[in-house]
Amino acid sequence: MLEVDDEHLGGETDVGPVTIWIGVFLEITSATAAYDAAQEILALLAKHQITDVDVDFRGSVYTHEVASVLVPPVDDLDPLLEVVSPITPALGVHISTRARPNAQGTMAVYLAEGGKGNNNRLLGLSCRHVLVSPQEPNTPVAWHPSAPSRDVLLLGERAFNKLIDSIKLKVGGHGIAVERWNQQIEGFKKREAGDNAADARKATTSRIKTEQLVAEAEEATEALQTFLEDVNRDWKSINKRVLGPVLYCPPINLGVGDERFTEDWGVFQVDRAKLGPGFQGNMMDLGTNMSPEEFTRKCFARDDANWSFKYPDNRLLPLMNTITDQQMRHPDMFDVNREPCLLVVKSGNTTGTTIGRANGVFSIVREYYARDMNVHQTSMEWGIFGYDGKSGAFSKPGDSGSIVADIKGRIGGMLTGGSGKTETLDMTYATPFWWLLKRIKATKFPNAHLSIAV
Repeated sequence: MLEVDDEHLGGETDVGPVTIWIGVFLEITSATAAYDAAQEILALLAKHQITDVDVDFRGSVYTHEVASVLVPPVDDLDPLLEVVSPITPALGVHISTRARPNAQGTMAVYLAEGGKGNNNRLLGLSCRHVLVSPQEPNTPVAWHPSAPSRDVLLLGERAFNKLIDSIKLKVGGHGIAVERWNQQIEGFKKREAGDNAADARKATTSRIKTEQLVAEAEEATEALQTFLEDVNRDWKSINKRVLGPVLYCPPINLGVGDERFTEDWGVFQVDRAKLGPGFQGNMMDLGTNMSPEEFTRKCFARDDANWSFKYPDNRLLPLMNTITDQQMRHPDMFDVNREPCLLVVKSGNTTGTTIGRANGVFSIVREYYARDMNVHQTSMEWGIFGYDGKSGAFSKPGDSGSIVADIKGRIGGMLTGGSGKTETLDMTYATPFWWLLKRIKATKFPNAHLSIAV
């Protein structure tokens, strides 16, 4: 009999005997064959004075577990258009952590590492306060092979449930529409049988169009139901949502360096295979919050008359280059009132895609510590306003980590917080990326860069 010293059970506890489980195909394994095999195993063990052992057989079929893979963005006519973005690799990736699956944030950008031996490592960037609990000591966090992995997840629990609910809501909407259209079709048929020839012709035209709508809605419903099954199968388990481990997070510091900016960042490794064939590097999904027409109307021309905004055909805005400190302080675009500003866009976990204005103002942020409201530090941040008084807030809690870029695709900064009312932030703050990338390279990732090979 084996004895195990288990402090949780209060001392020595008897367990056993040891059982050897053998998986077999029950359909082709007879009881006699199983018995004979068990006797041979027991005899072999007895030769080595191992006698307190049972041998048991169970039905078992070995299968390979296929890793979950993100799906490519879809075109404007795809029935999944309004629900699929949370499981695509386009920027705006909703993230959480295994340690805090109910906390939500956003990945900023992908970073690649150059240099010998690191060409294939892909990194993700976000805020430290997204990746590490604020309740932990504000000390460096670094990956170590002998320490438990701090896994970063695609979708926290709330984000996953929101995705499921959005699919179900879309299915339900199609069901309501189909029911209404079928009722209309019956009315059209009655009019077609009436004595008014002109009205009958109109009814026929309407019936044909409505029947087409029903067919399209039923096709969309089928696609959505299949997608719902796929999402539940491939992404419900936290283990299948792991993007990779946190590699390094410096302590959160305010007023860092001569520029006095905020240092609140962390880098994690991204399993490139999980990104799937739709991965195209740093492309921001402009989403469906605004139609292409509305988005384009809000994007006024730059001072350069030879350039104007063109909405990308696939809704993916390629991010290239970085907004310099000089460009931040002397904007080369205009807002609705023709005042100089940078028109910027972000795609976040909570608010999706929003457009805002950065007018060259850097704000002094005073941050208080939750444990002692008398202790505070100040820091400089790049300030971003909402587009106008009617468009709502540029960001809300849960958008931390989002990358902020201008409408030309120049990367501006990483969203770290905001100020204003609890639910609606009047001002969003971001750490300039030109400075942030320097800090990342100087700290732990000297070969990090934005040029992702796809």
